Amino acid sequence: MKISFFFVILLTAGAVQAQPPIPKLPSSPTAIVVDSRDNLIIHAYMGRMLKLSPDGTLSVITDDIRKNTRSPYPKCSAMAIDSRDNIYMADNEMIWKMTPDGKVSPFAGVPFTTTVKDGPLATAQFRSIEYLETDPAGNIYVTERDNTNKDNLGDFYLIRKIDTNGQVATLLNTRENPALKSRWIAGMGVDPKGNLYVSDGSGRCIKKVEPNGTISTVAGLCGKREFHPVYVQGDISKAELMAPEDILINRNGDVIFADGRLNRIIRVANGTVATLAGNSEIQPNNVNMGGRSKEGYKDGKALTALFNFPQRCAIAIDSRQHIYILDGGNDCIRRLSADGVVTTVAK
Repeated sequence: MKISFFFVILLTAGAVQAQPPIPKLPSSPTAIVVDSRDNLIIHAYMGRMLKLSPDGTLSVITDDIRKNTRSPYPKCSAMAIDSRDNIYMADNEMIWKMTPDGKVSPFAGVPFTTTVKDGPLATAQFRSIEYLETDPAGNIYVTERDNTNKDNLGDFYLIRKIDTNGQVATLLNTRENPALKSRWIAGMGVDPKGNLYVSDGSGRCIKKVEPNGTISTVAGLCGKREFHPVYVQGDISKAELMAPEDILINRNGDVIFADGRLNRIIRVANGTVATLAGNSEIQPNNVNMGGRSKEGYKDGKALTALFNFPQRCAIAIDSRQHIYILDGGNDCIRRLSADGVVTTVAK
């Protein structure tokens, strides 16, 4: 009788501790941001905009952002959010704005253009937008790729700013600025002071651009290895990165980024580079010329978790310092809690 009673207790406890089902996404996630109420806003394939509340409830903002609009129809290859919960979505030459009530309208850019032009929002032009960020003041930063190869020197990038007065200005040109010379910008972040952080994909490093134009290296030995990279943790004077991509800055000022080839989340803090989440097996650097680790899928403690980033990855952070991770290879959204546990929150 005692043994039977013991098993009943175990079964009852197990039932109480059972985890709720993971919300199911209607299609693949492609971009994420966090709003002022810690809701995770998800853009999913086919123009769906979803909201995942802190309690795990998934709801639909709109099942298609193209509704009630005319050509050119809104698309979202990059997404940012401001302090008033307005969402900005970009694709190629256009930026759209979605208000908190779900209304979508053109915000910037001239449709079907292939030129770059600064000036007022009404006439400013963009060519190929790849990343968007906003700062607390409401300024919007745009990273744009020029792939015309008109001088036979390959692609280069422009970093542009849309200020709160609606003026568009080019801040940097990676072709013309030796301190930020790069053939591939792979990610961007911004801190509360308006400092920009740029992932130099070709140089395998992260650089900081201050509002006064000063450029410095945050982490990585820029340009040391074009091929066969290695990942070296530790002091930033010696640490090496493999493929830094999306960047965020937490309330402590730590620089946190997703490494798309390592399948890890990495933090730069107190002069040190270290893995924050992910435990993928890294291949020897002579095996893959671009660098690679073994993809996987595993929740749990941060330093045992596995990710699959090569298809796409993005990160966002809420007021509780939980980090949300778009794990494109696993077609899901993961959360890295402030106390260091990875869970799948939508798939």
